[in-house]
Amino acid sequence: MRIVQIVETLEVGGLERLAVDLALAQRSAGHQNAVYCLFGAGPLRRELDASRIPVVEFHKERHSKAALIGSIAKQLRCDRVQVIHGHNPGVHHFAAVAKLAARIPVCLNTRHSATSSTGVPYQERYFRWAEPLTNHVVFVCDSVREQLEPRLNYSPMKCSVIMNGITVDKFVARPASPGNARPRIRFGTIGRLVSAKGHAILIEAFSRIAERLPEANLRIFGYGPLEDDLRDRIRRLGMERRITLEGCTDDVSRVFESLDIFVLSSMNEGLPLAILEAMASGLPIVSTRTGGIPEVAPEGLFPWFCKPGSVDELANAMLRAAESTQLAAIGAEARRLAIAHYSIAQTRRNYEALYEKLLGSCPGNG
Repeated sequence: MRIVQIVETLEVGGLERLAVDLALAQRSAGHQNAVYCLFGAGPLRRELDASRIPVVEFHKERHSKAALIGSIAKQLRCDRVQVIHGHNPGVHHFAAVAKLAARIPVCLNTRHSATSSTGVPYQERYFRWAEPLTNHVVFVCDSVREQLEPRLNYSPMKCSVIMNGITVDKFVARPASPGNARPRIRFGTIGRLVSAKGHAILIEAFSRIAERLPEANLRIFGYGPLEDDLRDRIRRLGMERRITLEGCTDDVSRVFESLDIFVLSSMNEGLPLAILEAMASGLPIVSTRTGGIPEVAPEGLFPWFCKPGSVDELANAMLRAAESTQLAAIGAEARRLAIAHYSIAQTRRNYEALYEKLLGSCPGNG
């Protein structure tokens, strides 16, 4: 198949990571593929370049909407694309109209969360408007589907769930050893430093249990607009030696290898890849009960879920996890689940089956 994935950029993020890993898996499976960026690309482009997967930057900011759609349609015709696979609503109306202009058989979109890329209402209006030009919508978990499907007004026949996947091998190759250095406990998290990730709540929660766990520390990996605010918060709490902002990392597997417990304090999520990566590394999970996280990290295995936004509940969950004698056993079961169910190879096969079904239902493609 000739497949194009469309994203806004290739900056570091879960959506972008999934798109890149899926493109790499598709190329390994023998498909002809490319990645289109509505704006510029970003650091994740290097992996696609290394595998000789074409990346096309359209620089939306430099063009009118009509000119942008014309450029995308021209590129689609040049690449003889069969399947346009967009990610989130920010790109979808451009992809859908370009599909019509270039007479491409299939256009689908993956919704990675229940909110739009930038949270602006017009993107959801355009997404609903593009329904006649859209062959299918994929949700990354049941939670996102339950929240979005009633609002989108798409036929249920046009909707399905395909769970995210990760490149499990690199995480399995560097297993964590949770609880092996007691009484030291290394909490950690990774994600953009934005309000939706709840880092301020995480910092406050750790400060409340720090005295009970004198040899514990918290490492926060990621970058974003709240870095200075979070640094000030750590300083005000007197936690500079216990909580560190580590910045961005190019080696996520090494981060997870160095931890005992992964903590996710998000206010809302779809299905974050970081949870799957932590599980593949063999880490126990402490998390807010949001999005698809309980679907992949069942509470029967991870008994440390809490309500989003509650400092007290998160602090209590972190303390109970740190005191558990089952960290290694829970981590081992988490790894088994990730390997069995959440590999990018499985995700690629699921999308491939959907592409083939959609192409088969198009006139002239049966």
